[in-house]
Amino acid sequence: MALILFLQTDKQEKKIVFKYPKSASVISTGKEVDISKRGEISCKYNWKLNESYKLMISIATDSIDNFSLYSGYVWLPQENKWKHIGTSKITGRWNTIQQPGIINIAKRKGGLAIDISSAWCQRQNGSWKNLKEENQPAPVINLLGHIDSVQQRQTDIKIIEDAIVAGKTDATKNEQGVYYSIIKEGTGRQVLLTDTVTVFYKGYLFSDNSIFDQTKDKPISFPLNRLIKGWQIGIPLSKVGGKIKLVIPSDIAYSIRTRSAKIPPNSILVFEIEVVDAKQLAH
Repeated sequence: MALILFLQTDKQEKKIVFKYPKSASVISTGKEVDISKRGEISCKYNWKLNESYKLMISIATDSIDNFSLYSGYVWLPQENKWKHIGTSKITGRWNTIQQPGIINIAKRKGGLAIDISSAWCQRQNGSWKNLKEENQPAPVINLLGHIDSVQQRQTDIKIIEDAIVAGKTDATKNEQGVYYSIIKEGTGRQVLLTDTVTVFYKGYLFSDNSIFDQTKDKPISFPLNRLIKGWQIGIPLSKVGGKIKLVIPSDIAYSIRTRSAKIPPNSILVFEIEVVDAKQLAH
């Protein structure tokens, strides 16, 4: 049950291909990709010889519901941005990779010579392992400003505004791209971006209302300026003691990151947040 991400040339047409098991389902893709019945997500791209491309497969697992998400990405050197090829969901499989390794591609006479200059695997604790045992700086990966950002934002906004017109959401006000509604007016002071906030919250997907995270018996505290941009914009619209609903387009949520098994790339997120307290961060 292998997942493979590779560059392909076929009849003068060049592609980036993410191959996944036929039993898997595709739940998210980048823009302008094709999905084949043989288990491939591909993107036409005129990749060039003597250029370096970074290929990455990201995994998020859910042991309770027994499934995993596998996402394929490529770094495009000319555009200087990442491209999300696609994400597949495999049920009945949630273990992490036990023995990561490097695929060796033999040089053929008259063919392409491919050099794998560096290969890395990120552990569960966030640290990186160099698979070639080389002493190199660990990779720094930023998936927020990806190549499809503008198109994806337009797609997300249309989905949200169509839902507003159809009466499927009551979050109709807009602040810097965050759609919101005040569920309960607070009686305390206005929340500031520089606050540490104490909140009860529930987070779910806009697409199907499936809950991905929520507080239970006790509230939780966060420095607001360290959270996703959608929270930084939305929470200061509330007062202490109030409750607010936020509908957050993917570009100011988790973008194309495979954040968790329950949050696919390009997900529009909904949060219902009750602000219990807000305190200024100590300087």
